[in-house]
Amino acid sequence: MEIEEVLQSIGLENKEIKIYLALLGEPESTATKISKLTSIDRTFIYELLNKLIEKGLASYVIKNNIKYFSAVDPGVLLKNLEEKREQLKNILPELKAKQKLIKSKTKVEIFQSKKGVSNILKLMASIGKDYFFIGGLQEICTKFENDAHLYVQIAKNLKSKGKIIARKKDNFFIGKNEDYRFVPDSIISSTSTLISGNKVAIFIWSEPYFAILIENEEVAKNTMETFNYFWNLAERPSKSDRRKRLAK
Repeated sequence: MEIEEVLQSIGLENKEIKIYLALLGEPESTATKISKLTSIDRTFIYELLNKLIEKGLASYVIKNNIKYFSAVDPGVLLKNLEEKREQLKNILPELKAKQKLIKSKTKVEIFQSKKGVSNILKLMASIGKDYFFIGGLQEICTKFENDAHLYVQIAKNLKSKGKIIARKKDNFFIGKNEDYRFVPDSIISSTSTLISGNKVAIFIWSEPYFAILIENEEVAKNTMETFNYFWNLAERPSKSDRRKRLAK
């Protein structure tokens, strides 16, 4: 990384960097000389020098009523960063406490891409609680077949049980830990909703693929009530249908 890029990353502006570097090479320079060295209009020089002085990166002496400016030792930059690091470290517990407060209310995240959807499926499976899935069974079992198998395996290992509501026309598979029922094709769409614990994930299976993750007790409870309503109306599958769909 170039010197200018590093200095920018720690909060210095372009023109401040030019002046600071010029002063490192030409200590005790006047404003006029700095203007010539940096090609920065003299009308802006004093304002920029004052900023550097406020940041502790420049100093000046007065000789014969003329100000001569110099750059402070570059080691001060590192000390300033270490000081800021300590300050951040001191307030970190307070920042984390605020983060927990936000999480306890509502958290909504949107993930885009196949990898993003895959990560949400892994996250939901690892919750370790029973899960409830409605809609889009064919889509997940064909477009995300490996992830669907992995979800079943993780859930099975964590002794989680699943309930699934599907369309009869869907081509899908199930795990031994899952129960499923059918509803008419017109009632549910190819979009999927997955509920586990206080999390609700909504999946859109068309490219570029999206997953919306909502973490909220009330939303999870209300979505669960909708699921149970359809579950109680849904048709149980035959034993032969279950055998046919059971994952190998």
